[in-house]
Order: sequence, then structure tokens, then C-alpha cells
Amino acid sequence: MYLTRFHLDPRSRAGARYLDDPHRLHAAVYRAMPEQPVEVDSARRPLWRIDRDDPRDPLLWVVSAQRPSFDTLADEAGRSIDGRVYESKNYEPFLTRLSRGDVYAFRFTGNPVRSGRRTGDSTRTQRFGHVTAAQQTRWFEALSETRGFTLRRSASKEPDVAVVGRRRASFWRDGQRVVIAMSDFMGTLEVLDPDRLRQALTAGIGHARAYGCGLLTLAAVR
Repeated sequence: MYLTRFHLDPRSRAGARYLDDPHRLHAAVYRAMPEQPVEVDSARRPLWRIDRDDPRDPLLWVVSAQRPSFDTLADEAGRSIDGRVYESKNYEPFLTRLSRGDVYAFRFTGNPVRSGRRTGDSTRTQRFGHVTAAQQTRWFEALSETRGFTLRRSASKEPDVAVVGRRRASFWRDGQRVVIAMSDFMGTLEVLDPDRLRQALTAGIGHARAYGCGLLTLAAVR
């Protein structure tokens, strides 16, 4: 497994288009793989996410089973920082070190939805978005219970997680307009089951994983 960080250039026309169109960026990420991953094979499907903390330097993060080559994207829409547009590192040493009881800061972008039925329609189910920050926080906390980690608690017993960004992405696919609600989460977690957490880190969590959702990353607690 590989973890890649790529500096997108929001000032370039191509960079701005990639930032606005998850479908276009999805295609660029797949083109960077030496062997094209099979869509239904979650073990080989790359995950990606854009962190927008600094509007001048949005970061594209990619987790993939293959070492990607982003040279074409770098020429088209990359921004050189300290002489480098992107960097790929072997993810396996970090994944192997995960142990029960470890505490990490985390970042996650997800598509907070639930399945249900419309009023008066008892036959078909569809996805409904969680709207408020409280609903989205509870959604993420419920997901953690089966992904090998638990959210750390504050002195007041509240989970250490915050919704730090929310937006809607829309694009055209196969002649239909697709709209995806995205929420960015940050906080601290504790490892309960390293194997399950490794699966979550490499296969993703939740829906819309092809379009910038589902990627959980960890870092040392500051």
C-alpha cells in the first residue's frame, strides 16, 4: 500500500476544474495507477481526499495498492512546494505498527447518509443525508464501532470529534446529475482492533468512496 500527497494548483484552470469536479479527479487518480484497478475490487480501488485547510495549497491524498505515477497530473494541475509536486511513501510500515491502545489524531471526509423509505412508499429504500453537525457526528461515532477504533472522550464524556467542513459536490455522470454531501471530521481515536482499522484505512469507510469520501488518515497527537 502507498500513501501519496499531491499539491494541487487552484490558480491554474485545470487545477480549479479538478477541485470542482470529483468525477474528473476520480478519473485522474485512476489513470495514475500502473494497472487499472477493477471498480468492484475494493482491495485494489484507490481512495482519495482533498484537504482544503489552505485555499492556496489544497492537498490531494491518495491511498492505493499500487505506487502511482502522477507526472501527467503534476504537469497539468500541480504546484511545486520545495521542489516537489507529489510524494508517495510505502504505507505498510505504519499499518503494521498499529496496536491496540494506540492513540492518534485523525482526519476523515465522509458522505453521512442513512437508508430509509419515503413517506407512503413501503417498497423502495433510498439514502437520506444527515443534515446537522450533531447528526453527522453520531453517524461517524456509530461507524467507528465496527471499524476497529473508538473515539476518545473529553472530561465531560463527549466524543473528541468535530465537523470542520461541509459542502456539496455535483457533477454529471452518464447523463445524470449526481450530488454528494461531504463532511470533514477531525478528532482523536484509540485503536481497539488493529486488523479492522487497517481494513478501514485501506478500503475506506461509507459511501461515495470513488468521489473523495471514505479516506481516514491518522497522525501523531500534538
